[in-house]
Amino acid sequence: MGVALRGRVLVIAAIAFLAAISRGVSASEVPKKLQPLLQERDQVASELASIVGKCVVRHDTEHFAFHGCIDWHSAVHGVWALIAYSRATGDGRYDSLIAKILAPAPLAAERLYIKRRPTFEMPYGRAWFLRLAIEYKRYFRTDTVKPMADDIFRSLMSHFDQNEPSPHLGSYESNSWALANMYDYAKLERDKDSQDTLQKWIHAHFVKYKEGCDYSLETGHFMAICTSWASLVSKVLDRAEFDDWATKFFRDIGLPQPVKNPINWHHRGLNFSRAWGLWELYATTGNVSYIEAFVAHFEETYTDTSQWRGSYVGVAHWVPQFGMFALQPLFGEKGR
Repeated sequence: MGVALRGRVLVIAAIAFLAAISRGVSASEVPKKLQPLLQERDQVASELASIVGKCVVRHDTEHFAFHGCIDWHSAVHGVWALIAYSRATGDGRYDSLIAKILAPAPLAAERLYIKRRPTFEMPYGRAWFLRLAIEYKRYFRTDTVKPMADDIFRSLMSHFDQNEPSPHLGSYESNSWALANMYDYAKLERDKDSQDTLQKWIHAHFVKYKEGCDYSLETGHFMAICTSWASLVSKVLDRAEFDDWATKFFRDIGLPQPVKNPINWHHRGLNFSRAWGLWELYATTGNVSYIEAFVAHFEETYTDTSQWRGSYVGVAHWVPQFGMFALQPLFGEKGR
């Protein structure tokens, strides 16, 4: 079976199986010929991780720990992707590399660098570091990165306390992405006060929005706006409330269609980042239309390998990490 076809069947099989299980539906309702292909999800993750592993060890910048992958934020989500791969698959081949990158000395230097530059990677890269910290704690069961994560979390809370969040921003300015990771971090650390504050911001600016979303805002960009916005809202509403909210939210714009002809390098990551939110929408509602859209977006980019392991400068230094975040839920309890 070819890589493209195998990847397509694998994704459909994995989603169908996990969707059935999460709804409490018998696995026998999933076609049996698809179930064995679930085993290949590890291979897909391995293909993505192999590109990331080569990326994070490079010295593309002068940073202390996060010096590969062209820039700081890509290096951060590169390390995140390796940790996510390890936790999802149980394959510890990258553990020593992760430990070397996040050793006390380089991590302390990164922490100081961030503290001295309050606008550096605000909010995008800082939000990715929180995602790294969440994954690290779940996998390694230690608080090695917590001091730096706490600093970054406080800086993000201060930022949004002084700057009203907006749901319409994308790419490096995405408030939905930042707040989602802040909320997950506060939840992991059982910081109830911060969770309450974040919920107030999300309700005020994302649940009760003044203007709806428009997919044209995403053209040429890598970060989904509409599905990330809806995914964030799904964190603070119960299923019935969110079902009603999402129905109204997508009534005029519909669900997104996969990008088939990206217009620039950044645009090549949009299908994966849309897939992140589409999975979360399914997980909240059980609505299979979100899963169908997830499959379409994932396979559109995954099956065209030039979009994630082609040009190093254009895509290979960052798109595989986006793919890993989209793939991660397929590992059930070892996923997000």
